[in-house]
Amino acid sequence: MKTYPLTPDAVNLQYEDIYIDVAGGIQLHGWKLAAEREAVGSILFFHGNGDNVSTQLPNSFWLPKEGYNVYIFDYREYGQSEGKADLDDTISDMALMIEYTVKQLADDEKLIIMGHSLGGSMAIYAVAHSAYRDRIKSLVTIEAFSDYHDVTQDVLSNSWLFWMLQWPLSFTVDNSYRPLDAIGLISPTPVLIMHSETDEMIDIYHAERLYEAANEPKAFQLIDSKHSNIFVNTENRKLLLDYLSALK
Repeated sequence: MKTYPLTPDAVNLQYEDIYIDVAGGIQLHGWKLAAEREAVGSILFFHGNGDNVSTQLPNSFWLPKEGYNVYIFDYREYGQSEGKADLDDTISDMALMIEYTVKQLADDEKLIIMGHSLGGSMAIYAVAHSAYRDRIKSLVTIEAFSDYHDVTQDVLSNSWLFWMLQWPLSFTVDNSYRPLDAIGLISPTPVLIMHSETDEMIDIYHAERLYEAANEPKAFQLIDSKHSNIFVNTENRKLLLDYLSALK
């Protein structure tokens, strides 16, 4: 079993290990971070490509202090989750993660879904096609991209080694779950798109395209951060909390 460099108790957070069984006899591992005061809501957080439930803690550890229960799972082959990473399987698994989390809620509670980077882009498709849309209070994407081909091309174009191959290589990436095609289907569930002009990995044009394609109710929030340290900035935390507290 893989070990984590950091567990929530290192930052004085109460947590429990949670597991769900998915197709192929595979078990996925996650954590529930317990609200530190009377709960004001529950969040399912989908982390980015280079992260796991441990390394993403800088983006989520502060939420229980604000009264949110936080659920977060590792995708197949990430952290202590079993299986091999695969986009088709992960999208399918995310539907089960939503189902699991919704079933932990009180009958009158709705779930907030947040996703960072790849997690945000996959969450757009997962929420748009979820059987539990009526239990989702809002989707919040943070530094998400709009198109798998385009983001691959963007990343490859920043490498002198791959620059000349950026077009053919970008089209080897599956675009069946293209966020730009799915985001318009999420309405009437509210969507918040958060993105930084100084993100060094995913250009802000991705966020602008997602916002344009989304239907009301929608909001766009410009933030100040690099790609992976969004909520180290306390002002970014306040912007998110203000949005969440204003949700009906």
